[in-house]
Amino acid sequence: MVERILVTVATLTLVAACSSAEAPIASGKKGNNTANAGGGVFGNDDSNGNASGDPSAPGAPAAAAVDVTPACDTGLAVDDANAASFAKAIGICTTVAQQGFGLVSASYSRAFGSGALPHPGQRGLLPKFGSVIKPREGAMLGALSTGFAREFDDAQGIPLSGNPSCDWTGIGGGSCVGTSSDFVNSSPTGPMLGQNYPTSVAPPGFPQSGANCPQGDSVNDMIDVKLVLKAPMDAKGFQFDFDFYSSEWPNFVCSNFNDAFVAYLTSKGLTNNISYDPNHNPIAVNNNYFDRCTSGTPLGCNRSDGDFPDAPVGTSTCAGGAEELAGTGYATQGRTLCQGGGTMATLGGATGWLSTQAAVEPGEQFTLEFMIWDAGDGILDSTVLIDHFQWLGEASATPATTRPPAVN
Repeated sequence: MVERILVTVATLTLVAACSSAEAPIASGKKGNNTANAGGGVFGNDDSNGNASGDPSAPGAPAAAAVDVTPACDTGLAVDDANAASFAKAIGICTTVAQQGFGLVSASYSRAFGSGALPHPGQRGLLPKFGSVIKPREGAMLGALSTGFAREFDDAQGIPLSGNPSCDWTGIGGGSCVGTSSDFVNSSPTGPMLGQNYPTSVAPPGFPQSGANCPQGDSVNDMIDVKLVLKAPMDAKGFQFDFDFYSSEWPNFVCSNFNDAFVAYLTSKGLTNNISYDPNHNPIAVNNNYFDRCTSGTPLGCNRSDGDFPDAPVGTSTCAGGAEELAGTGYATQGRTLCQGGGTMATLGGATGWLSTQAAVEPGEQFTLEFMIWDAGDGILDSTVLIDHFQWLGEASATPATTRPPAVN
């Protein structure tokens, strides 16, 4: 794992990136070593963020929210350690103790089924993420990261341009491991996220590969926020928005290093992940909604993590563009790790805002866990933003993830 960062830094004339936007999703897996070009990693998003790869994929019905309450996240501290504050930041403003529905309990952990705490820097309540991304509702959004849950991957939040010695195209190279501010140069944050892998445990059946790509089974640098909730008596489902970022794009597309975000529902009707793309790809760099990035970028040039570049698995079109990456730490420019000197691109990308909904029974108590982890090793970090939780009066029996409408 240390070798991976050294290989990429040593080959620093060869690195690149991608990005994403706003809309609803569904479930899935990822691609093969074939040359696929498209709006997302494999080309199933059009310029408006509409899925075109699987016409039969279930869509999310336009169900009205019920039991709408005012936002309750004003004045929350960025580093608030109380997981109940994370629930407030994403829009869960009622509690069973006070209103008879809503939050029962909330907790953080560093592994599925564990009570061990994650590194505190892996969670954050943020008023924005970079120069473009704002909360979908209220004043704050929740952030979880395999590195540092802030803009840029260190406590100082210094843009790469302010730290030229830690540049993929500069001379600093390996001297910046663990101290650089962009996510692609990052190493685990803090003593709990060391290099002795694995560090965490995923739910049964995870990690999952996507679209016939390989998948490392080592789960590292995980953070899990576990919310026990009780539905109102007039609700038949719920919905939330999320935005996934990863610096594994573009060099490690279709590799063992397939970092992922999972929304794990334990209810009367289902125990499984509910967030995935229309082709049932997990939320990772290997899914059709990962389209906030640099177009024309070769993908997967270092997926074997070897001394010599691999032939690309395809070329990105990135329908969502790279604008949403600005100021996040995922917009660092560099060359892809490809033969012939590579292509300049962002060394990171995102899905853009997506919306998942799932059904529950009226009045049911259930558990919803948001998890993010590094797969294969703990190097090159990923982040997920979560916001705009709502109770729904109707919901599809099958969980669905789609692009939500933009909000002002």
